[in-house]
Amino acid sequence: MTAPPVPSAARPAIVGHRGAASHAPENTLAAFRRAIEDGAGLLECDVHLSADGHIVVMHDETIDRTAAADSPRRTGALGELTRAELDEVVLEDGEKVPSLEELLTMTSVPVFIEVKAPAAARAVAELLKRLPADSPAAASTVISFHAEALAEIRRDADTPVSYLVETIDEQAIATAVELGATGIGPSIDGLSLAAARAAKEAGLALNPWTINHPEQLEIALACGADSITTDDPAWVQRELDVRG
Repeated sequence: MTAPPVPSAARPAIVGHRGAASHAPENTLAAFRRAIEDGAGLLECDVHLSADGHIVVMHDETIDRTAAADSPRRTGALGELTRAELDEVVLEDGEKVPSLEELLTMTSVPVFIEVKAPAAARAVAELLKRLPADSPAAASTVISFHAEALAEIRRDADTPVSYLVETIDEQAIATAVELGATGIGPSIDGLSLAAARAAKEAGLALNPWTINHPEQLEIALACGADSITTDDPAWVQRELDVRG
C-alpha cells in the first residue's frame, strides 16, 4: 500500500541517533559526519563525565561494549577513567572516544545532547554558554530522562530542553511543562495518537525515538512528530522524499 503524502510544511526534522549508527560506530565523530552527509538536520549524542570532569560522548556507563577487540584499554567505567585514559580507548574502525566539545566544534547542525548522568548537567550548561552565538551548536537542545538534570540546565541558561520518557502520560506532560521544556521525547513503541495529541495540546514538540522500521515511521508521521530520531538518516530522508 502506498503511503499517503506528507505535506512539506509538516516535514519533521531528521535526527541522527548517535550519529548514523547504522553505518558507522555509534557516538563517534565518523558517525556524526555520516549523519550530516546523509541528511540529518540534527544530531543526537549521549554524555557522561570522566573521572576528571571532562564531558565524554558515549551511551553506556562503561567502555566495555564499544571498545574494539584490539583496544589497548577495553574495560572500565567512564566515571572512573580520566580523559587521558579514555584517549587510550580504540573503538571500532579505529575511532576514538570524542568529547562533547569536539562534537560541538565540528558539527554544522544543532545537537540533541542527552545527559545520561545528572552530574554532567552543570558541565554541559557551562560548555553551551561558552559557544559563539553564530555556532550551529548554539541552537542545541539538552534532553534527558532525568528531570533534575534538565532543571539544572534551565536554572541559569536559555538552552532549550526536551524531556525523555518511555510513554507520555499526564505526569510526564506535567513534568515537562514544569521544567519549561520545549518538547517531550517518548519511545516510538509506546506512542499513540491520544498521547501525541495531549503533548501537542500542552504546547510540547513531539520528538519520538528511535525510528528504524517502516511501521515505526508510519506511527511517527501519523502522530505529527516534529522530529524523527533514527540510526539511519539516509533511509528516513528517502522515505520522506517519497511522500513529498
